[in-house]
Amino acid sequence: MGTTTSGALAQPARPPRRPSLRRLRGPVGNILYVGGLLLIWELAVRAFNITSLLLPSPTAVGAEAVRFGGLILSSSWITLVEAMIGFVLAVLIGVGLALVVVYAPPIRSIVLSSIVAVNATPKIAVAPILIIWLGLGMESKIALAFLLSFFPIVINAIRGLADVPHDLLNLYRLMRATPLLVFTKVRMPSAMPALFDGMKIALPISMIGAVAGEFVAARQGIGYQIVIAYSNFNSELVFASVITIAVLATILFRILVFVEDRVLYWRPSKQIF
Repeated sequence: MGTTTSGALAQPARPPRRPSLRRLRGPVGNILYVGGLLLIWELAVRAFNITSLLLPSPTAVGAEAVRFGGLILSSSWITLVEAMIGFVLAVLIGVGLALVVVYAPPIRSIVLSSIVAVNATPKIAVAPILIIWLGLGMESKIALAFLLSFFPIVINAIRGLADVPHDLLNLYRLMRATPLLVFTKVRMPSAMPALFDGMKIALPISMIGAVAGEFVAARQGIGYQIVIAYSNFNSELVFASVITIAVLATILFRILVFVEDRVLYWRPSKQIF
């Protein structure tokens, strides 16, 4: 009798894994992506002989960033503080007004109409008024950052607090739960995904508000440095400052997504970002 192989049948050898684009995610993928864009930018400037006044090369921008690194960092810090204070105020006041809209139906239409009217006002036209009222300091820039980031937060907070299953609310009423318990156990957890979505929209916009206020009138900040740079036809410093703003806004967004993933760990869509 011939011998037989014991155990399970031998499995065919697996072919070697091929590199996949899905692996190019995370820090490595981001570095390769940014590096590719910079390389294309550098080659395009050199190939078409574009003047630095119109489009400086990445190497020239990097050299100017190193030269004025201290000034860029200190100015960016001022703008970052203005934007973050305006953003935090927008979250606090936005959630407060959302609670008024949800829990006070008699004045709901008045509050909503006022919010829409404020959002429809051109913020660039409001900036000079804020500077007249609050001066050239940080206060006017904080106010503009607040106005720009306020609307997405309050609208998403209202939607989240209102979109609660009625069956769940009725269940808590049958259990004779207090309004505070319904708020902490039902409405607020239900509103958190929408609130985080609103904050992810509002956070980069708060940076735009702070920089826009510095464009109008300021004595400090990255927006003020951009105005000075383009007044002196220093395109390299303008690009370095703009890229700094973009990097800061991206870092803030990633921090907010990190916090969201920890708070809303059960949310399936957290993998999108």
